[in-house]
Amino acid sequence: MQSSILSTHFLSSFLSHFAQSMPPANQMPVPPQQQDPLAQLRDIHVPTEVNIWPLDWGWWVAIAVVLLALFCLYKAITAHMRHNKARKQALALLESISAQQSNWPVALNSILKRTAMSYYPTQQVAGLYGKQWHAFLTSALKSSDSKLESDLGLLVSNVYQAIPNPSDFETCKGAVKNWLSKAKLPKNKGAYGGVNDGGLNDGSPHDKQAKEPHHA
Repeated sequence: MQSSILSTHFLSSFLSHFAQSMPPANQMPVPPQQQDPLAQLRDIHVPTEVNIWPLDWGWWVAIAVVLLALFCLYKAITAHMRHNKARKQALALLESISAQQSNWPVALNSILKRTAMSYYPTQQVAGLYGKQWHAFLTSALKSSDSKLESDLGLLVSNVYQAIPNPSDFETCKGAVKNWLSKAKLPKNKGAYGGVNDGGLNDGSPHDKQAKEPHHA
């Protein structure tokens, strides 16, 4: 009887000790196949701060090239406009001359002389008249034009007539217009002694002298 009580007491103590050594149910290890798959994901990473100049160096090179090209284009356009300013002023002034003016040959020839002195050295052009002046006008053409050369000769001859022929007005005016359009007006300042600021050269004593018939 006593041995039975001891056995029961021993078994009770063993079970009690075993129950205390076992972890709770919520602490039991979970087999790998039963683990939460979301637990394997990485944590959310905040993106790095955006740089104030995010473009790569290649883009900056491209931007610099475009800006340089635009600057060169601007310089070319302004130089072209400045170079053609005197020519355009001459063409506008030409429209104000009519056959009713008694001195229309001198007025037409003066436009040519003032325009030429805007692109060529004054001392080279101002003293030309007659055949020398006609030779200069024809030599300034981009290509040979016998009709235009003849019409320019008609204008020069009318300058020295006391009473110009009214029927020659349109031919002479057309010759001036064609010369302004077809003349090779220099751009190289060093080669021809310089070009003025782009307007018609009408302020020098040589230019006033060019308006006189015997120096036209």
